[in-house]
Amino acid sequence: MKRVVKYLLLALCLCFVLAGCGKKEEVEDTAEEKEMQEEEEEEVEEYLVIGNKTDDAYDIFLKNSTGQDITGIAIKTSDKTEYPANMMKSGDILEKDETAELFYTPEDAASGDTSIAEDGADVAINVVYNVQITLADNTVIELSSLGFEDVEKEVELCYEDEVGFVKYVSKTSGDSVSTKEQELGAKAQREAQAAAEAQAAAEAQAAAEAAAQQQQQTEQSASGSSDGSYSGESYSEPVYTEPSDPAGQETVPEQSSEGCLNPEDLGL
Repeated sequence: MKRVVKYLLLALCLCFVLAGCGKKEEVEDTAEEKEMQEEEEEEVEEYLVIGNKTDDAYDIFLKNSTGQDITGIAIKTSDKTEYPANMMKSGDILEKDETAELFYTPEDAASGDTSIAEDGADVAINVVYNVQITLADNTVIELSSLGFEDVEKEVELCYEDEVGFVKYVSKTSGDSVSTKEQELGAKAQREAQAAAEAQAAAEAQAAAEAAAQQQQQTEQSASGSSDGSYSGESYSEPVYTEPSDPAGQETVPEQSSEGCLNPEDLGL
């Protein structure tokens, strides 16, 4: 009987020991899971958010590789002449070499406008987006085209040779794309257009000045005619000069004192 009781006590102690080890392992597993979860949360990087997230918004990660901080971003379609307000909140700065998450909702999608063909089918329109970037030193960079539809996810914004351009991976082809050559061509085109406009303005100003001068001369001529004065060539009175030996005029011989009597010799 004593042996049975002894075995029962040993079994009971063993159960307590096993139960304690199970709880200890469960506590250790819970602590490890919690630590791993905290590490994962720390690994999630927080980005500066630019724009408003909507169902129709393009969502890209924009890395600032311009060499300066960015203080302003504005986006428009190419058919618009003016850029909208700055998409960045007051006081926000995208520091150099940092990345921001950019949300852009096209104006047509934001207003609910749609393009529908006569047969009711959707019309595919190639939309070109212009982007204006303002740097910390107030330098303004303009991207002539940014294809949001073709961007995989990340866009690197660069500034070299006085032009801004982007690098990204094409969603269509999977190739790396750089728009530097495109932006250099757009810059040359803008400069040529500005030079032509300046030349046209100078020619117009010269023509206006010539017309004004002609009008002034005409008014002066009309004013001179109305008061009786002659504004043409001046007239001078001719001067008569006696000829030295006019033809047909007799010459009176010169008289001399030879052969004449002197009154004193006559006693007069």
